[in-house]
Amino acid sequence: MKYYCPKTLAEYFDLSKSIAAFDVSVIAGGTDLVPRYERGDHLPDYLIDLKHLSEINSIEVDDDSIKIGSLSTIQNIQDHSLIQEEFGALHSAAYDFAGAQIRHRGTIGGNICNASPAGDLLPPLYAFEAMLTLQGPAGERQIPIGEFILGPGATDLRVSELLTGVTLVRKGYQSLFQKVGLRQSMAISVLNLACVFEGKHQAPTHLRITAGAVAPTVVSLDAFCEAYKAAPGKLSELLGLIDEAISPIDDIRATANYRHTVLKNLIKEILKN
Repeated sequence: MKYYCPKTLAEYFDLSKSIAAFDVSVIAGGTDLVPRYERGDHLPDYLIDLKHLSEINSIEVDDDSIKIGSLSTIQNIQDHSLIQEEFGALHSAAYDFAGAQIRHRGTIGGNICNASPAGDLLPPLYAFEAMLTLQGPAGERQIPIGEFILGPGATDLRVSELLTGVTLVRKGYQSLFQKVGLRQSMAISVLNLACVFEGKHQAPTHLRITAGAVAPTVVSLDAFCEAYKAAPGKLSELLGLIDEAISPIDDIRATANYRHTVLKNLIKEILKN
């Protein structure tokens, strides 16, 4: 295996083009990839370390939006005051993310491209309708996060393309994040959810709830949210719409039935308070 560490995006694209015919892996924080290699997974022909691409390691704010560079660490996100004030669900997800060492190393881009159904940053990013910026040899393109993640570990990332930024529109919504795990920290979520709303929980003018670890990708509970906004007094009757939207599985962390029950209970508790 050969290791490279480009210093600029232009250098990365030149390198990526020259080795496109080989088995290539890209590493940002390495908190997922390195443990796989240590467990004996196949090593690539080439490993490209992105950590020194300062062009995509910043958080920029303007009047309408915030753009988070894909190499921004989970700790960067947790520490950013505007994210804490205006995107509380994302801040909470970063706060609850693993342990301090992983938060200082892991990146938002890695969490997205890893495409785990249980990724903790994903429900808030779906709920805030994050737009992703991708750059490659053919140029730049924008894609909603819900169209980018195709399944467990599968994305729409093309050959030699990089996720370079995540844009969130500043709409002044309130939000929260909930995570259920087998222990308080350093645990993969049994399930997680984000709720973004405007107005009171009992009568929101805007409501978007997204849930992770209950389907192959994060689920946006749009049918339930629209029905609840139209008839908030019928919450108990509407919970069946959640069951229709998700497809959890039994695994070593929980049963499908447990995930169905806990997700509905969490949402019921959120909307009643």
